Amino acid sequence: MNRLPFLGLLFALLCLVTCRQMNEAHLLHLAEKQVNMNVDSVYALLVQIERPSQLSDEERLLYGWLNAYVHYKRHNSMAEDSLILPASDYYVFRNDTAKNLFSYQLKAWYWYWLKEHERCIAAIDSGVALAKALQDTGRMADMLIDKAYWYVYVWKDYEKAIETFRTAIALDARAGSFFSMGIAMGLNKNDSASYYMERSIELAVEAGDTSKIVHYLRNYAQMQAYSFDEPSGAIATIRRMEQYVIDPVQLRMGDLVKVEVFLKEGQLDSAEYYLNKERKRGEGRNRFLTEENMVAVYRALIDYTRHRTFDVLDVARYNDSVANALTALQSTVRRKDESKETLSQANLILTVERKQAQLNLLLALLVLVLAGGGVSLYIRNRRNRLIEAEERAETLTRLLEDATRNQSKGEDGQFFRKILLQQLGMIRLVAKQPTSQNQELLRRISGITSHELPVESLLVWEDLYPIIDRIYDNFYTKMDSRFGDVLIDKEKQLCCLLCADFSTKEISVVTQQSIPTIYQRKTNIRKKLGMGEKEGIVEFIGSI
Repeated sequence: MNRLPFLGLLFALLCLVTCRQMNEAHLLHLAEKQVNMNVDSVYALLVQIERPSQLSDEERLLYGWLNAYVHYKRHNSMAEDSLILPASDYYVFRNDTAKNLFSYQLKAWYWYWLKEHERCIAAIDSGVALAKALQDTGRMADMLIDKAYWYVYVWKDYEKAIETFRTAIALDARAGSFFSMGIAMGLNKNDSASYYMERSIELAVEAGDTSKIVHYLRNYAQMQAYSFDEPSGAIATIRRMEQYVIDPVQLRMGDLVKVEVFLKEGQLDSAEYYLNKERKRGEGRNRFLTEENMVAVYRALIDYTRHRTFDVLDVARYNDSVANALTALQSTVRRKDESKETLSQANLILTVERKQAQLNLLLALLVLVLAGGGVSLYIRNRRNRLIEAEERAETLTRLLEDATRNQSKGEDGQFFRKILLQQLGMIRLVAKQPTSQNQELLRRISGITSHELPVESLLVWEDLYPIIDRIYDNFYTKMDSRFGDVLIDKEKQLCCLLCADFSTKEISVVTQQSIPTIYQRKTNIRKKLGMGEKEGIVEFIGSI
C-alpha cells in the first residue's frame, strides 16, 4: 500500500508526456489534411506544435515537409527548409506518390533559394519526368511554369523560357501561363507577344478576375510603350485598364505609361499634365523606388527639353535614403539572426537541462519506488520470520512440555520425544532450573528456532535409531534393510520422525528445515518407494 502513491505519481507523469506527444501528433495530421485546401490553416496548426524535436522520426519529416509547403505557397524564403531533402527520400521509400511528386517542386525551390541553380533545374526536371510517367498534367504544368519563371526572371534566358511556357500551355491553358509567355516574348522582342497578352486578358475576363485583368492590362500597356513603340495601343490599353481599376497605385502606373508615350510623341504639355496627375495621386502614399526614379527621369527630360537644364538632386537624395534604409534593414536582420541564434542556443541548453531534470525526477521516483518496495518487502519478510520463529518456539515448547509431563511407561511416543529433546540439551536445562524464568532455556529455544544452533551437531541419530526400533517394532531396521540404498540420511530421519508421530511443524522445528522442504522430501520418498500420492509412508514401510 505504501508504494501506491509513488506508482500513481509516476503513472501520471508518463500519461502527461504521452498525452502531449499525442496532441502534437494530432495537430500535425490535422495540418496534413489541410494541404491543397487552406495554407493559412496549415500554418496555424504547425505553430501550435511547441516541441517538434519530440515527434517521432516519421512525424518530424512530415513536419519539415509541411513547413516547406507553407513557405512555398506564401512565397517565403525556403533556405532553412533542409528537412525537405530527407522527407522527399522517405516518401520515395514509402511510395507516397502525391507527396513524392510535390516534393520535387519543393526541393527545386529549396535549391533556388540557396542559389544552387543546377540542382534546382535537376530537381524540377526529375519531377516533370515523374509527373509525365504518372500522366499528372496539372502537376507537370506547375513545374514547367516554375522552371520558365526562373528562365525569365533569374537567368534571363528568354528562348528557353518561351519553349518551356509553350509546353506548359499545351498541357494546361491557364491565363497566367499565357501572360508569362507574353512577357517572355516581349522581353525577347517577339511580335507574337501581343497574341499571348491579349489571350491572357480574355481568359481573365472570362474568369471575372479583376485583379488579374488590371495586372495584365497594365503590363501589356508598358510592353507596348517600352518595347514595341506602339503609343496609340499603349494609351488604348491603359484606358481599358482604367475601366476595371480604382487602386491609386495602378492608376499612377498607368499615368506614367501615358507620360512616356506623350514624351516620345513630343507632346510635352500632355506629358507634364499626366506627370503632375501621377504626383497628385501619390500624395501622402508610399511610392515604389522604380516609380520615383521614373518620375525623376521624365521630369528631367521635360525640363531639359524646355529649359536646357534639369535637377536630379532630390531623387539622388531619395535613392541614398533608400540605400541607407536597406543597409539599416540588413543590419537589423543580421542582428535579429544573431539574437535568434543566441536564443536558439540558450533554448537548446534549457531543453537539455529540462530533459536532465525530468530524467533526474524520474530516476528519483524510481529510486523512491524501489526503496519503498524494498523496505516494505524487508518489513514483511522480517515480520513473517518473527511469526515463524514464534510458531517454532511455541512448537518446541509444546514438545518440551509433552516430554516432561508425567507419563506412563506405555507412552512410547513421549519417551522418544524426551530422548530427542535431551540430545538438544533442553531436558537437562529444565532439570537443573525448573522455573518459568529459565533464561538459558529460552536462549536455547531461540537459538534452535532461529537456526543459530545447528541441530545436526546436537542430534545423534545413531543413538536414536535403536530407540525407534525398540519402540516401533524394528521400524528403522526394516526401512534400512529394504530401502537403505534408495533413501538418503535426511529422508530416513524424516521417516523415523513420522513414525514417532511428529507433526510436519514439529519436524520443521527439530530438523531446522522449512515446511515446503519437508513436503518435498515426502514427495521424493513416495517416488523412490513407488508409493501413491496419498498413501502413508509409515504404514507402507511397516507393512514390509
